[in-house]
Amino acid sequence: MKNKTVKYKTLLFDLDGTILDYSKSEAAALYGAYSVVFGIDPPDELLPVYQKINSALWKEFEKGTITIQQLKIKRFSSLFDSFKLNTDPAAFSEIYLQELGKGGYLLHGAFDILESCAGRFRMGAITNGIGNVQRSRIKKANIGQFFETVVISNDVGIAKPDPGIFAIALENMNLYNKKEILIIGDSLSSDILGGINAGIDTCWINPMGKEPGEIKPGYTISDIAGLLEILS
Repeated sequence: MKNKTVKYKTLLFDLDGTILDYSKSEAAALYGAYSVVFGIDPPDELLPVYQKINSALWKEFEKGTITIQQLKIKRFSSLFDSFKLNTDPAAFSEIYLQELGKGGYLLHGAFDILESCAGRFRMGAITNGIGNVQRSRIKKANIGQFFETVVISNDVGIAKPDPGIFAIALENMNLYNKKEILIIGDSLSSDILGGINAGIDTCWINPMGKEPGEIKPGYTISDIAGLLEILS
């Protein structure tokens, strides 16, 4: 962990994989949508195949090579091609997103950290996602009260790691001193690279102990509870 003497006053959190359990929400939404459309439980191999397809498409989205509208459809058209399923990917996507919006699952310890930081730090959230889905999940997780602003890529037309989405969060919160801000997230390619691009200190949540490679976070912690040591 990198040592610094800067006193942070504002924390900007990623949501999925940092505060919210996206994997759990994703699995529940896929199973729920499949059951609605096909009337049966999905095969065991459906989820891992979908996750591989979806993850690759989100990487493309971060690079700006596809739009969110293309992503929403392509992930299911590719999935259905893999399993030789004959159904409308656009219609399935709408059902999936409705199910996904129900998934307000919190990662272990996340609520306690937000509660502990409330009143001591100003807090905001920046997330690559679909507006109505993310707002629904935030409400179900009962964490909206912690954030002065929640910036969602689909709402503003800019996605992490583009520094523009961080600039919007800073503008919404009337923040000017970047040295007093810390960005916390689990994705090197969106949260950490985005923070670096924006000139803001970063804290990478790395539960699997991966090597960061060329993208160098300011701090690395194994879980969100480690944030308290940085802030103390």
